[in-house]
Amino acid sequence: VALPPTSPKSSSSSSLGQSANGSTEAAPPPVAPRPRRCRRGRPPRSPRPPTPRRARRRTLPRLRELAVSAGQSVEVILPNNEVELNAFVVPAAKTGSKYLFDWHLITHPKDSSGEMEGEVQQDAELTVGLYEFEVIVDGDGARGEGYVNVTVKPEPRVNKPPVAVVSPTFQEITLPTSSTVIDGSQSSDDDKLVAWRWEEVKGPLRDEKVTGNTPILTLSRLVPGSYTFILTVTDSDGVQNSTQATLLVNKATDYKPVANAGPNQVITLPRNSVTLYGNESTDDHEPLNYEWSLSPLSKAKVVEMQGVRTPTLQLSAMQEGDYTFKLKVSDSSGQQDVALVTVIVQPENNKAPVAAAGPEKELTLPVDRTVLDGSKSSDDQKITTFHWKQSSGPDGVKIENAEGAVATVTGLQVGTYGFTLTVTDDRDLQSSDTVSVIVREGVCVCACACACARACVSTDDKGGVSITEDRLFFLQHVLNGSDHQPVLFLGNLVEGKYTFTLTVTDSKGQTSTDRGVLEVKPDVWAREEVELVLEVAVSMVTQRQRDMLLRQVGVLLGVLDSDIIVRDVGAFNERSTRLVFLVSGGPGRPPLSGHSVATGLRNKLRKQKTEFLIFKAHRVDTVICQLNCSGHGACDAFTRSCVCQPFWMENFVRTQLGDGESNCEWSVLYVTIASFMIVVAIATITWGMYNRPDRYIKHFMMLPYTDQYRTIQKKSL
Repeated sequence: VALPPTSPKSSSSSSLGQSANGSTEAAPPPVAPRPRRCRRGRPPRSPRPPTPRRARRRTLPRLRELAVSAGQSVEVILPNNEVELNAFVVPAAKTGSKYLFDWHLITHPKDSSGEMEGEVQQDAELTVGLYEFEVIVDGDGARGEGYVNVTVKPEPRVNKPPVAVVSPTFQEITLPTSSTVIDGSQSSDDDKLVAWRWEEVKGPLRDEKVTGNTPILTLSRLVPGSYTFILTVTDSDGVQNSTQATLLVNKATDYKPVANAGPNQVITLPRNSVTLYGNESTDDHEPLNYEWSLSPLSKAKVVEMQGVRTPTLQLSAMQEGDYTFKLKVSDSSGQQDVALVTVIVQPENNKAPVAAAGPEKELTLPVDRTVLDGSKSSDDQKITTFHWKQSSGPDGVKIENAEGAVATVTGLQVGTYGFTLTVTDDRDLQSSDTVSVIVREGVCVCACACACARACVSTDDKGGVSITEDRLFFLQHVLNGSDHQPVLFLGNLVEGKYTFTLTVTDSKGQTSTDRGVLEVKPDVWAREEVELVLEVAVSMVTQRQRDMLLRQVGVLLGVLDSDIIVRDVGAFNERSTRLVFLVSGGPGRPPLSGHSVATGLRNKLRKQKTEFLIFKAHRVDTVICQLNCSGHGACDAFTRSCVCQPFWMENFVRTQLGDGESNCEWSVLYVTIASFMIVVAIATITWGMYNRPDRYIKHFMMLPYTDQYRTIQKKSL
């Protein structure tokens, strides 16, 4: 593009590349130097930096100013890559002289090549961007400069519509897999894609339809059904293209559960309890519902069942015969399966008991008594009776506790005795065993004494030895008057150390003394013992009722009755029974916390609308009082209640309406202040209600000024 020449102006032209088929036209300048052109292939040189105007002006002082015009800005559209620039000077050069034109490239795109020297630009490929040129004109003592911009625009593009591509176009999944992806990133365009839009056009009824604006569509929480998704892509020119993808989600395959009641079992009386395990039942989806029942084939049988809706069934009180039990399991979709298991209860194979009267004994006078121990007798069931009798030897002996497992024989003399023990089991089968006791004449030695923790044997050369012990504690109980016998039996011992002094005296009056110490260590599980007081006399409780009570307690606590260890059963008073027990924590583990067991059992009994236990529970607590009393008191072991510190009191609201546990939560000072404030508030409200002035609503109206009103007014005056 060039400005038309005007006379008498001078002009110069500059070309970029080759002519652009009429893209630019320039009028021939009236005065122009011969252009210089460079061949293609010369290495481009970087543009020469322009000389600052002020510096040129200082070096060329008093120069006449020329008006130089490089024309209007030029636009070139690729693939045309040539442009011709013309410069015009006013005034024109004088005759016989000419101007010098110096072109400079000031700015250009980063990826352009070539440079401007003199009047002609080297041949170079134009690139998209802005070129800024400067032309400096010198001659006849005059100087001027001009500027022009060349804008190179990209080649016009013929847009092609985008192509939407999804992968895969069809896919199928089966629950529980509920998520997948559909890839639309392979969609293409001749320029670029600017938008993706996913739309669900078909699918099962749900709260929300799936949408998306990313190349990859992520799907989750899918439900069974057929889905159709449309992907629409948009290119930079706003042209769109669509395609669709299909997804099929199948329901999860739900197989029928498989019931497994375990193997058949055989037990022999007197064992009459067994546990059946159905936890080997399987299903592809958890959980399973269990239901145990007695098969119709065994409807006439008697049995106690616990845990009929759990995987484990506990059976007890079984009798001789065959029992068939049915286990029915069902899954979450209602599918069921049944398994049968048989328990054979065989009659007991009773054997005769085996009597064991103990080893042979030898005594030396003056010891004239001994203990016969038959406690090692055994039976496959149960020994019901023991009976001791003298079978040989001198007369005159006396057998104490002859009907017990351990008997004491007194009045022995020199000679050999035979004592026979006869034991009988609960099926009246008997067995006997005989033990020999040899009594010899004693050797004449002085009296001596020997005391130890478990036994004592005193000797003398003559008969008539007397034995006495010092009892340093009054809590223990001497059994069978043994404090004047060689063997001392004690009961009702408590924790602590006991010191005993044994004194033996012979018939001559000579004595000997020895001292023994007995240490009773504390029960390591005493704090885990729980006390259950029942409103029934201890004499009215049978063994069967005791076992039933333990099973009921186990159900409330969620443990097996075999995990309940009974430590003591006795009379609490004449009308109640005291049961002391602890709950095992499992093999190799300590018992469960007594406080937590007592609290849990107390809460379970409180929530029961009817009496669950066969006997009414009067009290449930730990044997050792473990109340913390809120940190402001101490637990009274006798009353099982808190004795609060000064200035602290019990929270009666919690005691009466809460968990019923004694406590020391309330401060006396705060309770007093709160009570005083409540009383003052009530008094203030009451006083305000009774002393409020009466307020009456007055209803009146203005009467008209009539003769009657004037008469009333005169009367009032």
